[in-house]
Amino acid sequence: MSNCEVVNLPPLEVEHPHQVQDVLRCVLHTVLFNRALGLVRPREVDLDLFNISYVQCVDRGLERVVDEKVGAVLHWMERHPGKPAQVSLKFFEKRYKQAWFSKQEERLYWEEWNVTVGCTSQIGAVGHAGGRQRSKTTSIDTHDLQEHHEKQVRLQGLLRAILMQILQHVNNKKEHIPPVVSSDAVTFPYEISVSSPDTSQSSLVALKKLLTQTKAPQMLT
Repeated sequence: MSNCEVVNLPPLEVEHPHQVQDVLRCVLHTVLFNRALGLVRPREVDLDLFNISYVQCVDRGLERVVDEKVGAVLHWMERHPGKPAQVSLKFFEKRYKQAWFSKQEERLYWEEWNVTVGCTSQIGAVGHAGGRQRSKTTSIDTHDLQEHHEKQVRLQGLLRAILMQILQHVNNKKEHIPPVVSSDAVTFPYEISVSSPDTSQSSLVALKKLLTQTKAPQMLT
């Protein structure tokens, strides 16, 4: 992946599980639509909670993949409460090399998008805010509402900034895109993976440690 263009988007922290779905669909569909170089039919989607609209491809296969991966993120968060999840969207080329009696597929990644999403409420938790009995005063409730509103405003501004970053990148970075060889809406194969943000960093640290601790081979005399 030495020639892979890597884009690390700012991390997002939301308050509720349904917001995880909203922001991830928004980010993933925006990237996929802007990297769909084939003939696509656009659909505008409104996020009323954030007063934001984005465009996605009208493609059932693509929508199914995104929904499955968003569901995988929620499942991952349920198994790792309190921890954020890193979602990676990678585009690649397929290459084949001849083996003994068959051809082996190679994936040459040319672009990778990473976004980290955290949720302050526990995924899968039973109960809703409206059903809780409050022993606090009305002034405390008002403070909670004000704090919630401020968080929503900050998240809305951050999500807008992420969408602008995506648009700027796809417009300015085109030299690394391989030749188009497919007439599909999304002309390049892609994959979406879910992991912990610490996983890739830990792997990098381990690799650096291995390289620094490994002694250079002695010269033969």
